[in-house]
Amino acid sequence: MRHLRPSRLSCAALALTLAACGERPDSAPSRAATSDTSSRGVDTTAGAATAAAPPLRAASNAGTFVAEVTPLGGAVPMNAHFAVELALFEPDGTTPFDPEEVTLDARMEEHEHGMLRDVVLARVGAGRWRAEGLLFHMVGVWQFQVDVRQGARVERAQMDLTLR
Repeated sequence: MRHLRPSRLSCAALALTLAACGERPDSAPSRAATSDTSSRGVDTTAGAATAAAPPLRAASNAGTFVAEVTPLGGAVPMNAHFAVELALFEPDGTTPFDPEEVTLDARMEEHEHGMLRDVVLARVGAGRWRAEGLLFHMVGVWQFQVDVRQGARVERAQMDLTLR
């Protein structure tokens, strides 16, 4: 078997690819996350991995419900499974909202891809679910997408979280 040595060109291509993804080959990305508290607001630091992460909250696109996503167990880690609590409210922001069907997903819109895992939702109370199996495999802006179905109507709430 022949062993290939990387050429300078292939090493340069790797460095450019990592730079385009927001990563440097000489440093590991940190695990700090920032989040906006509206669908497109100002980022606030979520803190170190042991600190409590703030809830993300946004109204749905037609204003039928308000979604709140709270990471469980501290800040959202990079490349490790985590869970969140999903709470849905009526437009008043306090009364639980119980749709016929609810799904939670996360995507990186700037990279045109989503998570590599399926999310499992378990109902834990009126308007509340625990979502497990989430995994953010790279740094950048992730968008939680909460879809609810009522009859033939599907509506979405979106919340951004930046993983650094």
